[in-house]
Amino acid sequence: MKANKTITSAEFDILSRMLLEIQKEVRELKDGVHTRIDGAIRSVKDAFQGFGILDPEEDMWTEKQVRERYHVDRKTMYNHRKNGRITGHKNGSGRNCKIYYRKADVMELFASINN
Repeated sequence: MKANKTITSAEFDILSRMLLEIQKEVRELKDGVHTRIDGAIRSVKDAFQGFGILDPEEDMWTEKQVRERYHVDRKTMYNHRKNGRITGHKNGSGRNCKIYYRKADVMELFASINN
């Protein structure tokens, strides 16, 4: 069996200072990592907003916006809805109601068509 060795107060002071230095370095590393992560998140958000993907103003598109962006006609959009490829959300009733599409659904639909 090993004998327990007690440390002197000078050794304790040295170990305490070393632990404080290690703690400080770990805190600085952690802060640096968080800063880099926050910067990366901002960059990705900015890039997506530049493409209109995360634009809160454009979560939904009208059928007219979709047709203009993707150069399709009303009949094509009707067929996509009828065949279940995309869900349209009606605002109002009757013939004059506007149909809205979730932006993500539209992008997914046309990405699958173009591949």
